[in-house]
Amino acid sequence: MVLDEIDNEIITGDIGYQITPLIKPFPWWYELYKRIRLFPWWTRYNIGLTAEASHKDEILELAGQMEFDIKATSRIIRHAVSEFSKHGLGSDYPGYHTINHNLEVAYISLLSAANQKLENKMNKKDIKNLFVAALFHDFDPKKEFEKPNEDNIELFIRSDQKLAKLIDSFEVDLNIVIALIHRTTYPFVGEQKEHALKRIHELFSLAGIHKDDTISRQHYESLGQFLSICDRIAGYCLGDFKYAKELARRNARGIGWHSQVINEKSVKYFTALKEKDEKDTSERVIQSLPVEYKKNFFDNVEGFREAWENELEIKSSLRKNEIDLVTVVENITNDKNVRNEDILDTIMKIRQEYCSSTNFKDKEFQKSLYDMSTILITLRINSDVGEIVGYVKGGPLEKHQPRRGTYDENLGKMNAIHMESLRRGTYDENLGKMNTVFMEWMAIKTGYLGVMGGHMLRSEFLKEAKIRGYTYATSYYQRELIIHRKIKGEPIEIVQQYDAAMIDYYRIDLSQLVDESISIH
Repeated sequence: MVLDEIDNEIITGDIGYQITPLIKPFPWWYELYKRIRLFPWWTRYNIGLTAEASHKDEILELAGQMEFDIKATSRIIRHAVSEFSKHGLGSDYPGYHTINHNLEVAYISLLSAANQKLENKMNKKDIKNLFVAALFHDFDPKKEFEKPNEDNIELFIRSDQKLAKLIDSFEVDLNIVIALIHRTTYPFVGEQKEHALKRIHELFSLAGIHKDDTISRQHYESLGQFLSICDRIAGYCLGDFKYAKELARRNARGIGWHSQVINEKSVKYFTALKEKDEKDTSERVIQSLPVEYKKNFFDNVEGFREAWENELEIKSSLRKNEIDLVTVVENITNDKNVRNEDILDTIMKIRQEYCSSTNFKDKEFQKSLYDMSTILITLRINSDVGEIVGYVKGGPLEKHQPRRGTYDENLGKMNAIHMESLRRGTYDENLGKMNTVFMEWMAIKTGYLGVMGGHMLRSEFLKEAKIRGYTYATSYYQRELIIHRKIKGEPIEIVQQYDAAMIDYYRIDLSQLVDESISIH
């Protein structure tokens, strides 16, 4: 059974687009709370001690070289930083689409565009459009998922009167800016592409570009593609491989990757830049960057390729039975209540490698490991040492609620990336009945997932939950795989759909579960 989604009124504006309001608005006190919470960060930002402040300074330096109005540029950056931060997308947001990312994209866009201007491929107005669009291209503060929605971004930008005045000071057309933002839709294929292009051309008309003026329309489409490339590569140009891996982990949920295939998907992500429709623009952007940034980018691409090759070697050894895996139901304390620090340290290392470092409070995670109600299953190499290469953890549904009145309630953002708690908007009729176990997403070392490792952990967890007297087990997973499991005979149902990311909340009836009904995939 799928719970009926809350009926949402569709808002249609004079500008000709539709936005579906989110199912649960922020409380009235939320912005004030964020301002108070971020005061220490704002102090550091204002004296230049944060990454965002460094990007701001770099942008202002470039803006000066391109004869932008420095005061106007400074004001619009400050407004962007303020709006992202007070709406929960600031430095403390653990996802990918933060103000820092938007500043990175704005900086790389300006840096690359500066050379395009020298080669007469872009004029000053183009660069201004590009800069403003880059600065706000992910501004979707009430999103339900990590991936922003371009229609919602348009709504938020249009409803911000202060931003409208700031954009006017740049002497650019808001409709063109929003059109460029719609071109950052990713992946730019299928229905998403059709929807984006339709809206882009509506915006061109609103900007006064006649439908027969194909030259102007194609020019701005190309400018939008330029922004899209900058959006996808900016962070990977500005840091080492450690930073690149962190970005990829954060980005995985937004794009819809399972976190255990990040290396493979990253290789394909960068390879796509060489495809026919993207190749010329990608080369144009990358080649116009400083040598240091180009080196960072290509080193990071190679780093993901090498990591994927290492994964393939491990999987090959598993398939050849050169490595054997076993699962263990762990008790992290012994009968004398002495903690096993080795198990704790190993689990924390795997978690830090697998998850975003700001994804969940480490102290709370460690505390949960010692909770007697926690189910902890490890995946080990079957050897004398018994090296731990993965784990899955869970416990009573009641202990996995985002805490109200704290940052954890902020869209579930503190926990949603790794699914260590319920997401905002999830409703479960069994909450409070103490009959349901919540299974957090498993974490497995690179290379050990995909050759029965994940299946072994999941099967052992469900068996242990049944032994402990639970009636149901719940978690989140990709919709198509939930459906696949149901077809295979598993007593599983989708409880709540999340259409933006298709990572749905599901329930398994443990009373009907037999070993043979647990799908391998």
